[in-house]
Amino acid sequence: MRVLLLLALLAACERAAPPAAPAGQGLVAGNPLLAHGDARQTVAHRGTRRFEFPAVAGAASSYRERITTDGQGRFALEPLEAHQASAGEWAQFELVQRVRQGFLFRYRDFVVRDPERFARNWSTHTLTRTEVVAGRDCALYHVERLQGEPRTFELALDPETGLILASREHDAGGRLVAEMRYETLQLAPDLSTVAWHQASNLERPVDSVPALATELGVRCLEPRLLPAGYGPIEVATVEDGAGTTWLKHTYSDGIETLFFLQALEPAGRSAGSASTGAGVQGVEAGKVMVFELGSARAVQGRVEGFRILAVGEVGETELLDLIESALP
Repeated sequence: MRVLLLLALLAACERAAPPAAPAGQGLVAGNPLLAHGDARQTVAHRGTRRFEFPAVAGAASSYRERITTDGQGRFALEPLEAHQASAGEWAQFELVQRVRQGFLFRYRDFVVRDPERFARNWSTHTLTRTEVVAGRDCALYHVERLQGEPRTFELALDPETGLILASREHDAGGRLVAEMRYETLQLAPDLSTVAWHQASNLERPVDSVPALATELGVRCLEPRLLPAGYGPIEVATVEDGAGTTWLKHTYSDGIETLFFLQALEPAGRSAGSASTGAGVQGVEAGKVMVFELGSARAVQGRVEGFRILAVGEVGETELLDLIESALP
C-alpha cells in the first residue's frame, strides 16, 4: 500500500505538456527532439509497446502495453502482458500499472522537460545509421549526460510525427537500464471506445509557497541542496486519497525528474507508520526508510516532525541530503 500511495501522489493530472523548445537558442532550437515538444501530447496515435528493465525482478522486468492518445492531451495506457509472470503476479502487476498510469505517462518516457537545462547538462549527436521501428524509418540520436553520474540514451525518432518509437538507456558502466520499443503504430485511430485516464490526485499548481504556508498555517519546506545539474520546474499540491494534502516540488536536469513532497499538516503530528532505515548526517536512522521503485529510489518517513517523501533516479546520499537541506 505504501507504493500505491506514493504513486497516487506522483500520478499526472491532465495539465499542459512539458514546455517545447523556444526558438533561437542554438543547440536547443536546432535539436529535433525539442522541435515537436512532447509529440505524444499532440499526435493522436495508438500502438503496442514493449518495455525491458533488466535490473528489475519479477513481472516488471519485461512487459507490453497499449498506448492511445488523442493529440489533445488525453491518454490511456493498457497493460497487456508481463513475460514470465504467474497468474497471481500478473493480477498484482496489472493493478499497480493501472494505478500508476498517470505517473508512467508523465515521467517514464524520454521527454525533454526543461530545454535550457537539457542543453547545459546533456549532449546530443545524430547517428549515421537509421532504424525501422513499427514500420517507420527512424533517425537515431545519442544523448549523453554531461553533469553528474554518466547516463546515455539511444533514441529512434520518427521524423514525420516527432514520436520517439524506441529508446535504450544505459548506465555509467554501459549496462542496459531500460528499453522501450513500439511494436505497432496506428496514426489517427478510432477513439470512440477509449477509456481515458482520469487523474485522482487533484494536482494544483502553486504560484507562491510562502503564500500557501500563510494560508494553511503550516511551515512549508523547500530543499536548498539539489543534485548537480538539477533545478526547479514546478510546484504543486496533490492529494493522496486519504485526506492529506502534500506540497510537491519537482526538479529536473532537463530529462530526469526528482521529487520532494511534504505532508501539509502541523509538524509533529503522530507519524503512525514511520519506518526504520539508514540515515545520513542530520537525517537520523529510525526516521526514514529507503526503498527501490523500479530504476528510481525513494526515501519516506518523518524527520523533525515533518512527514516527507523524496523520489528520483539519484543516489541514496543525494536524496537524504536533499531532505536534510529542506529542514529548518
